[in-house]
Amino acid sequence: MEITVRSSRAKALLNDPTYQDTVEEIKAEQVTIFLNQGSTAEEREAAHDVIRALAKIEARLNSYVTDEKLLKKQKDQHRGRTSD
Repeated sequence: MEITVRSSRAKALLNDPTYQDTVEEIKAEQVTIFLNQGSTAEEREAAHDVIRALAKIEARLNSYVTDEKLLKKQKDQHRGRTSD
């Protein structure tokens, strides 16, 4: 997939209120598991895995956005311009 298309889709997803709400709800559920004294080690480990997976997804989406920024900067430098 083209970098600019991927970046645009990633931005749209990261800024989508439904996506944001869903991620926050899932994180809150996992934190509740951590704070529950009755949760088992396996439940806490699974909750940790979920939080790590969500962080990985968000990091990947953000990397797609960064890829486009870097591409634009490279194109600008190639054309003899600088972009901040």
